[in-house]
Amino acid sequence: VKAVVDRHVAAMEKQLGGVIGRTETELDSRTSSVRTRESAIGNLIADAMRAATGADAALINGGGIRGNTVYKAGQDLTSKHILTELPFNNAVVVLAATGRSLLDALEHGLARAGREEGRFPHVAGMVVRYDPRRAPGRRVVSVHIGGKPLDLDKTYKLATNDFLAGGGDGYTMFKGLKRLVNESNGPAITNTVIDHIKAKKTVAPKVEGRVAAVK
Repeated sequence: VKAVVDRHVAAMEKQLGGVIGRTETELDSRTSSVRTRESAIGNLIADAMRAATGADAALINGGGIRGNTVYKAGQDLTSKHILTELPFNNAVVVLAATGRSLLDALEHGLARAGREEGRFPHVAGMVVRYDPRRAPGRRVVSVHIGGKPLDLDKTYKLATNDFLAGGGDGYTMFKGLKRLVNESNGPAITNTVIDHIKAKKTVAPKVEGRVAAVK
């Protein structure tokens, strides 16, 4: 039995260890980074989800990024790296989210900003400014989607994972929202990120002020 298992493990290691692309910038997936502030790897994952679905914006939780490592600039990336970073292999879903529900989600995600919280939001397609000195629930100063101020009455296409869509990490405002793409027909988040890197061959995500505290 061990010989058979070892043979299959060797085959999987060979398949998952193949290079899918390269990062030109450092990717920091340490828990202390992805659960407290914007990160390049969080931006990479959110960008991949938004690009794959054509959504207006994307939002994921820092707690879903689990590699707890640093990839140096110039390092080759493999499928195994992505599977290590996203071990739960959630599905990408698209929600019909009102501006109000998005604002509520961001307030929740930033309610304990500065502490290591799995709820911390990593986004694509939006720019968020918040004031950590304000009381939780009133911290978001501004939100722009597609370069325009958030319209609380408008409905946006939001790409996220099925865990958050079901209210995980306290994102209860997403429960009950119409699912334009659900977990049964949405792509696996790992495949989405792997395909994104393969298509680009070289990625260079960086921290660019998508979610930033005001001074």
